[in-house]
Amino acid sequence: MMLKTDYQEGGAGNLVDYIQRDREQDAGATVDLRNPAGRELSDSEVNRFVDKSREFGFQRHLIVSPDPTGQYSPEEVRDNTRELVNSGLAQQPTTDCVYGVHRDTEFPHAHIAATGERAELEMGREDIRQMREQAATAFEEPARTRDPTAAARDAPEDIGRVVDEEAREQYHEAELSLNPEAEKALKRATEKSQQKDVGQPTAEKASDERQTEPLSERAAERAEEQAATESEPEAALEREQEPEREVGWWQ
Repeated sequence: MMLKTDYQEGGAGNLVDYIQRDREQDAGATVDLRNPAGRELSDSEVNRFVDKSREFGFQRHLIVSPDPTGQYSPEEVRDNTRELVNSGLAQQPTTDCVYGVHRDTEFPHAHIAATGERAELEMGREDIRQMREQAATAFEEPARTRDPTAAARDAPEDIGRVVDEEAREQYHEAELSLNPEAEKALKRATEKSQQKDVGQPTAEKASDERQTEPLSERAAERAEEQAATESEPEAALEREQEPEREVGWWQ
């Protein structure tokens, strides 16, 4: 489950416009926006939500993107997102939410716009982790998604749904910033990943090749240092007696 979120001060007009834009049609068509009850909103109701966000002066954007190997339909993404919204955000006193499903990629995903008192919508790292777990539960992950250790014959028939994780990450980062060309970022990242898979040269690969010789030299130096260490049992004993350093989150 990939869940990304960000917030901004001010109204949610631009965010709502971004969610509603139908990139498959892109000719005046819009994506349906729904409230926590799952009811499709009229234009006047959407406008009231935007007006409310201006009054609160605070809005949060969430992207809920289930694992593509689960082969979720847009309808399933819609229904499961509704369950997620009602399990948390919609329970808060002043918070109001709308959501819509984007189906213009191989992996349908949902966008949620929320507004309300800042204190209700502020989220720390632990809050986001918990919400990601709630989303995984709503979408029945990981039971539904393909086991990464499964044999190739167990892969889904629609192999197009097995999307490169890094490419999807970059795409949703672009969406989070309301980048209208997020699809181009996805295409570039996917092509880059495919080049790596088939062994075509990339900037990273060229960099690795340039570093091969220095890395080999350092490896030789480490071997010499290890040989010298073995001839100094007392120093080695002192090192063994040193307390282990506590591993922290920063490592």
